[in-house]
Amino acid sequence: MGFLVKDEDDYRQHQQKTKNEVGEACLPSVCLYGDILEAVLSHVPTIDLVPASRVSREWRGAVRYALRRCPRRRPWLIVHLQKARLSRVITTHAYDPHSRTWHRIPHHAPPPLLPRGREGGRLYALSLARLAISADPFGATWREMEAPRVWREDPVVAVVGRRVAVIGGACELALNVGEDVGAAEVHNHNGWEACEAMPAAFNGSASAMWLSVAASERRVYVVERKSGWASWFNPEAGRWGPTRQLLDTSISDWAIGLGWSPDRLLLVGAGDGDGRGGVRVWEVEGETLQVLDDDGGQVMPREMAERLFPPLSPGEEREFACSIGLCSAGRDGGYIFNKSEPRKGTVLYEFEQTLAAQEKRTIIRWEWVPYDPPAPELNSIDRLIFGCSSVGLDDLVGLLPSTISK
Repeated sequence: MGFLVKDEDDYRQHQQKTKNEVGEACLPSVCLYGDILEAVLSHVPTIDLVPASRVSREWRGAVRYALRRCPRRRPWLIVHLQKARLSRVITTHAYDPHSRTWHRIPHHAPPPLLPRGREGGRLYALSLARLAISADPFGATWREMEAPRVWREDPVVAVVGRRVAVIGGACELALNVGEDVGAAEVHNHNGWEACEAMPAAFNGSASAMWLSVAASERRVYVVERKSGWASWFNPEAGRWGPTRQLLDTSISDWAIGLGWSPDRLLLVGAGDGDGRGGVRVWEVEGETLQVLDDDGGQVMPREMAERLFPPLSPGEEREFACSIGLCSAGRDGGYIFNKSEPRKGTVLYEFEQTLAAQEKRTIIRWEWVPYDPPAPELNSIDRLIFGCSSVGLDDLVGLLPSTISK
């Protein structure tokens, strides 16, 4: 049985036992142990800690203790490259913010389905017969079920607790009498159940293309990207909450994600109507959808915002409209990017970590993340699907180290 670290005292007792067994005179022959081993492991990329934990029970205990003493809270950025001409092949790269390194992740797409998007933190694939949803951050394992009753072309798909919610994106030509383009269905132990359709405020934009989505353990939050209309859906009750326009400003594009607590949302806006392409962030109360920032929200550092959305010269027109993307891992932070030109790079944000509860929590760290994993050139019909997730050793164990390259 391997050594399991229960607490610091347990680990220190195990260290002392090892010293007693090998003897002080033999200690120099031990390559790494104790504080030296911990210091080395604190600088090792997270993905390399998996093979390190298999060296011996001594190393396994040191890995667990090092991660407990200095948790690696910043979420990983996960990018799936979907090549349209190779319909079932996706190349996945992941960025580890602790070591600032990109890793190529083995491909585990569920044939013969084509993964079509990532909403609510999960990669999914949909056909007329079935729906498959990734069960881990990298898409290495999949959960499969029968397809929703309403055929959909571009729905929102989110996992909320043990339920799967599929919202909007219905194919108008395939709708039966009484069915709505914004139809919502929830999958539970009884199969699919029809629920209340999307609110009227989303008429004309009831598909994933026009919406930004965040999923918590209780709700699915949606915001219309151009108008800022927002609402939330409760899969357990099958009903929608309040619907409101979050802010009436000159922002040209909106995105939403989870905030630092389950009852807080993060609202990000890009473009301010004068060609400067600024990026601002607000906190939103999850129950009422009230914006909590009365001072215009936080502003992304100008140099980073201009790298995402370069400023226009007088009389110049932007080739692509400001289209903001947000990947959120809740209290651990997330990434902001340009959906129209995703290979420009992304911006990592991190919340202040305090133990005291407070009404608001600010972003204390911004960091530019260049997108530089090797990948084939993108065609206009190819897609980069962005996501992020907090990643631990358990998430990496299923990925064979020998197949992971830097």
